[in-house]
Amino acid sequence: MRFYAFGLTPNHTNDMPRLHAEAWADRRRRTQIARAMFRQRFPGMDVEDRSIKELRGMEGLRIRALYAELGLEHGVTWKGRNYDRQNWNMSDGINRALSAANASLYSLCAAVVTSLGYVPSLGFVHDAGTLPFIYDVADLYKHLTSIPAAFLAVRQDPQDDGKLVRKLLKQRVEEQKILQRLPKDLAALFQTDEAAPIQAGARPPSAL
Repeated sequence: MRFYAFGLTPNHTNDMPRLHAEAWADRRRRTQIARAMFRQRFPGMDVEDRSIKELRGMEGLRIRALYAELGLEHGVTWKGRNYDRQNWNMSDGINRALSAANASLYSLCAAVVTSLGYVPSLGFVHDAGTLPFIYDVADLYKHLTSIPAAFLAVRQDPQDDGKLVRKLLKQRVEEQKILQRLPKDLAALFQTDEAAPIQAGARPPSAL
C-alpha cells in the first residue's frame, strides 16, 4: 500500500546506481531512454522524430481517451482527472479510486526499482519531486493495472473506501505478470543484460 524507505547493506554494490546516473547525465542517452519508454506505450509508432514534449502531449491524449473509454465500458461517469490531496472527500469516486490505485502502484514500482539498485530521483520523462523515475516506471503499466482496476472497482462498489480497488489492482498485477516483466523491461531500457539485483563483482559490460 505504501513505500516509505529502503536500506543498503554495507557491501551493497554501487554498479546499478552508477549505470543509471551515467545514462541520466548523458543528454543523448537520457533522450534515448525517454523515447524507449514512449515506444513501449506506442508500439509500431516511430518516435525518433518527435520531441519529448510532443510525446508527453501524445501520452496525455492517450490516457484521457482511455479514461473516457473505460468510463463508457463500465458505466462510470467521467468528468476528468480532478483531485485535491488536502481534501480527499472533495473528489468523486473514480478520482479517489484512481488515486488509491496509483499510490499502491507507485509503492510496488518503488520496491522493485530500489531493490534492483536504480535511483528513484533520476527520471527520464518526469523530472520534478523526489521520485520522478518511479513515476516514469509506473506510467509504463498504469493502462494495464491501476486505471482499469479503478474503473472496475467503482463499477462494483461506488462507495469503495480503497480496499476493493487495491484488491483488483493486485489481481491485475498478477495477471499481467508485472513483477516478472518490470526487471526485464528496466534492463532493456538501460541496455544491460542484468535483470536481477547486481551482486558484488564486475559491472555489466554495457555499462563499462
